[in-house]
Amino acid sequence: MKKAMLALAAIAAATVFAEEANATRQDGDLAKRQARSVHLRYGAERPIAAAEATVTVTETTPQTYFSILCWHQGYCGIQDWGDQKVFIFSVWDPTDPFDLGAKPDDMEEARRARVLYNHPLVQVSRFGGEGSGAKTLCGLNWTVGVPVSVRIETAPADDGRRTAFTCFVKTGEDGEWEKVATISTLRDTRLESGLVFIASFVEDFRRNFVSAKESRSAKFGNVRVKHTADGEWVPVMRAQFSADGNPAETIDAGQVEPGTFFLKTGGGTKNENAKLWSWIG
Repeated sequence: MKKAMLALAAIAAATVFAEEANATRQDGDLAKRQARSVHLRYGAERPIAAAEATVTVTETTPQTYFSILCWHQGYCGIQDWGDQKVFIFSVWDPTDPFDLGAKPDDMEEARRARVLYNHPLVQVSRFGGEGSGAKTLCGLNWTVGVPVSVRIETAPADDGRRTAFTCFVKTGEDGEWEKVATISTLRDTRLESGLVFIASFVEDFRRNFVSAKESRSAKFGNVRVKHTADGEWVPVMRAQFSADGNPAETIDAGQVEPGTFFLKTGGGTKNENAKLWSWIG
């Protein structure tokens, strides 16, 4: 990690996973301004105490986010900033993640997501603009064609009032797992503990009328879950293709091989494989 990870200045970016199709703001220029966000929601049986997934980027352009894993309280993945590549791991406060007006300091201290551990080369900050929460960020020298894997482990914290999420990352087939950070947040007692769902997505956050003309794509695979902390890893072989409310038709998804899927959006992409809301695998 010492070679791959560099301390960076704070970077503000919106990285919302839109579970429902109407979550993105609608207007006549939306499809022209930005590439449509596309998602894979995995058919993993619950409860989910831990999860792993791997992304291999096949085409990228600046200001693209490849979220390797996201769930009801957080997300992690790699971003392309043109002259630098980064890894991000964030966990929400108990707040609405679609609150675009949320400020980092709005949430009272006692209810905020807390960073319990961070790697020495990982920067810690608060975020807003998509709900609010705790963010960890570091440089990661990922490249097209080289897999990046993540693991999220969960554990009860604060006598069960919170859930602690620990993120690990490795680069390459033979890379070693590195612990990025542990962040705890208040549990929603209406939901089960652990990860309520797991998903991946590709997002264009440049949104300047040029980025919609550029394509970005990636393969997602090696998706596995544990149903208990000390349980066996179980492969996940199915995923549902979805997208945000952008009406752009330049999107596609499909199966590369059993257990490996692709997402593509923007540019001249044509929907030649899976249809929206269909299950793959």
